[in-house]
Amino acid sequence: MDRKPFNQFIIISGSGKKVGKTFMATALIRAFSSQFPLIALKISPHEHDSLGNIQLIAKNDGIRIFRDLEVHSKNSGQFLEAGAAKSFFMETDDAHLSQAFDIFMEQCNPTNQPVICESGALCSLIKPGILIFITRDIDHLAEHKLATLSRADLVLPAGSFFPSAFVSKIRFSENSWHILPD
Repeated sequence: MDRKPFNQFIIISGSGKKVGKTFMATALIRAFSSQFPLIALKISPHEHDSLGNIQLIAKNDGIRIFRDLEVHSKNSGQFLEAGAAKSFFMETDDAHLSQAFDIFMEQCNPTNQPVICESGALCSLIKPGILIFITRDIDHLAEHKLATLSRADLVLPAGSFFPSAFVSKIRFSENSWHILPD
């Protein structure tokens, strides 16, 4: 399947939980939110409870999209704290991801603003401007994680990277994210 380019997206993916995806996302948001409005998006394949003060944007079979209205301790709430103009949380499985993404773009980002997205699956659907993959152990990745790793523009070791070293090499111009050459 050909992935449609969405150069205004940075997708941060990883080999599992607690590898530093949110750490990297919030660093990027802090670095760029004072320059232009950023939208943050967290995509999860399962439902979450106690989402805080939220606004339901969409609810269909296999899809729930929420906008966070205030800072809270979950990922999407941390994005607001870091400076995102808007932060969204999407719950959807792979079978509904394409439909959920279309709803997100139509209702949450109709003007194609820059997006920082934490997702394990979205890069199988779209080609972002930058794909960052954070991993603990490359040798023991599941097949779908290896596919994501093979597409990554930047691969970082979990727990031992400093976001500032990489954020300084990233730029947004002409509605596209770019990594500056060394």
